[in-house]
Amino acid sequence: MKRYIPIFLALLFSISWFRSSAQGKLGVFVGAGMMTYTGDLQENPWPHGKTLCWTANAGLHWQITRRWGLQINYTIGKVQASDQFAKAADRIARDLRFSSLLHEIGIRGTFDILPNDSWKVLPYITAGVAALNFEPKRDGVALRGMQNEGVAYSNWSVSIPTGLGVKWQINCRWALKGEFVYHWTITDYLDDVSGDYLTPTGDPDIDFYRDPGNVALTRDSRGTSKWKDGFWDLNVGVIYFFHGCGSSKKGGLIEDCEELYKDVDLKELQEQYK
Repeated sequence: MKRYIPIFLALLFSISWFRSSAQGKLGVFVGAGMMTYTGDLQENPWPHGKTLCWTANAGLHWQITRRWGLQINYTIGKVQASDQFAKAADRIARDLRFSSLLHEIGIRGTFDILPNDSWKVLPYITAGVAALNFEPKRDGVALRGMQNEGVAYSNWSVSIPTGLGVKWQINCRWALKGEFVYHWTITDYLDDVSGDYLTPTGDPDIDFYRDPGNVALTRDSRGTSKWKDGFWDLNVGVIYFFHGCGSSKKGGLIEDCEELYKDVDLKELQEQYK
């Protein structure tokens, strides 16, 4: 856990910096939901029920304009898969499986499809770039250092989260959100599976993790490098905005926009200034 302390310190520093300098509407958010992996151990385009795992996220949301927003996002979650969940006999015989804890921190942009001064429920598009940390294991045994395909790959990758979401603006300070995001990566080793089998070493402990099903002689490869691995993230959360409805300090007082404009027909006012 010590190596993730800088991540949390960076988030705390960002909060203090943004609060002192940002001109937009700044808030914090937390969320939780489900995560599932896509890769060589996935038999079908849709996830197997047993591969669904947990995820959680937190970060900063800066609403720059009526439609554009910027986020610093930290996501943690678990992914897993196993050939034993498959129906195809050759996959079951291959007997590969893995699980990994994921840590992702990055920047995302959001675009509200509808202007947020006219609608309470706001569908939006989100996309960004992030750093991803992973460590595939089988039954608690780390696989990366074994180089089961003769490749010394890094446990860090660039990820590109893209997806759709919806926000419900409860009031000036609170909003609920839901997101469905796919995280593209530039690695094919989230699951420690990508290419060909290696020649057996004669050491049963090493050879087991390379070919647990002892099927190397009947298969062309352990996996395929044609597609990179990735993962889906379905989550719901809450956003808290620090300054409410664009409230600001004037003469030492903080305006309460809801109270100030409670008797004003805002739609009619907007029509006059179009």
